[in-house]
Amino acid sequence: MKIIIVEDEAAIRDGLEGILKKLSPSYEVVGKAAGGMEGLELARKRKPDVILLDIRMPDMDGLTMLAQLKREGIRAIALVLTAYSDFSYARQALELGVQSYLLKPVRMNELKRAMEQAESSLLQKEKDAVLLSRESVVRGAMTGILARSEETVAALEKSYQIGEKEPLGLFVVWLGSGYEKNRGITERILEEVAGHAEGFRSVVTSFGEYFHFSMLVYHMQPEKDWEAYFASRVVPMLEANTGNRALCAWSDCGSIFDLAEAGKRLHRLLDWRLTLGPGVLVSERAVRSSHPAPLVYPSEMNVRLKRAVIRRNEEDFLACMKELTDACRSGCHDPRQIKETILLFLWTIVNTAREYMALEESGLKLQNVLSEVMNAFTWEKMEQILQALFLLVINRKTEGEGALSPLVRKAKRLIEEYYASQITLEEAARQLAVSPEYLSRQYKKETGLSFTEDLRRVKVEKVKTLLLGTTLNLTRIAAMTGFSDPKYMSRVFKEEVGVLPAEYRQMGT
Repeated sequence: MKIIIVEDEAAIRDGLEGILKKLSPSYEVVGKAAGGMEGLELARKRKPDVILLDIRMPDMDGLTMLAQLKREGIRAIALVLTAYSDFSYARQALELGVQSYLLKPVRMNELKRAMEQAESSLLQKEKDAVLLSRESVVRGAMTGILARSEETVAALEKSYQIGEKEPLGLFVVWLGSGYEKNRGITERILEEVAGHAEGFRSVVTSFGEYFHFSMLVYHMQPEKDWEAYFASRVVPMLEANTGNRALCAWSDCGSIFDLAEAGKRLHRLLDWRLTLGPGVLVSERAVRSSHPAPLVYPSEMNVRLKRAVIRRNEEDFLACMKELTDACRSGCHDPRQIKETILLFLWTIVNTAREYMALEESGLKLQNVLSEVMNAFTWEKMEQILQALFLLVINRKTEGEGALSPLVRKAKRLIEEYYASQITLEEAARQLAVSPEYLSRQYKKETGLSFTEDLRRVKVEKVKTLLLGTTLNLTRIAAMTGFSDPKYMSRVFKEEVGVLPAEYRQMGT
């Protein structure tokens, strides 16, 4: 597998190359670049299978480089390296088809998993082959493997009477996570439609790896509106027999050699199921007839959401999620805005957990959640993703927490929630209705740290998060983490970590 590394830090470039060599002898680093322009030229020259690249680089950022490669038809798998707080970058990376979004500093196990996923994707592409059956020809056309040539055009006309410029219809039934459960009934319905309908011929193809069926419709009688026919006759039948799990879409296509592009257009349109709702045939016509209104993120809800995460209150979280989804589903909104709004909600959960609960989820896991959101086309799936993320956060126990008494657990929660307000042992004891002496004794006995020592530890962890995840200056960070001034914060930080805050930030960039 040919790999290029595009990263402006020489130490990181060399480190990644060393890790890749250890992971597999089949990983061949065919070039390294220190900037986006150099990386662009290197990718053009070496045609790599995988590109490992940073976002922030001199002369051209990584996402601009990827967009240019995409325009030029260079389809390498991209693994992006960056800081977790760059929400806008994460969104752009997903839109450009980035397979993995890795956080710096990259851990070996995260890179290993990302490379294994990339290798699996490449192997799947290599296994696709074009045979001589109608279904495999259609599969080859839809996957982009069937190339136009005089021989191919002649074979299609001779064997299947499909002309190069014959108008086609592409009907797709996406089943998502319900594919295995509903594949049998879906295939029977489509085969029945194909066998009994008059006025067209068709080929039904199963794409289990992508959780959908496609029906290529050809030899269509020109006087009939076939999109309307499928919308009124076929879609209701499929939805009724799959419990509204069949997401149906339609696209007109001018040639069999345009099927791969038509399939991509349809995949981009599937997001509109969030806006149009069940029972609707998603198509360019349906989208054009909609009139989206701007969607405003309910920012005042964020305070309640953060509190629900900090207190691990599932009931309050579900209320916030309902408020969010109600806002998204009220009226007609562009699904891109809907997903951006969902991602902001998700980002609030993750960053609150990191800030207040020292949550250290790997970048690859976060990438999986982001990808799930971007590939969710129903509200049921969207709500499952958000609820699963919240449960992951609230069910996570910090080291040794399971053995703590309810009193000490509550005291630790007070530290997590009010560390920036300079909470004291006396104030915590007052809120917990015990004496300061008793709380101090129990806290030290169960955690090995005094209340003040643990408070100091938590504050330093928050400073670390803000140093690596933001560009805030030290004065602002000190104010946000409950230190009286940046000098005192720097002194405490060095005592705990061994380096000054500015040095720590430099080490993480």
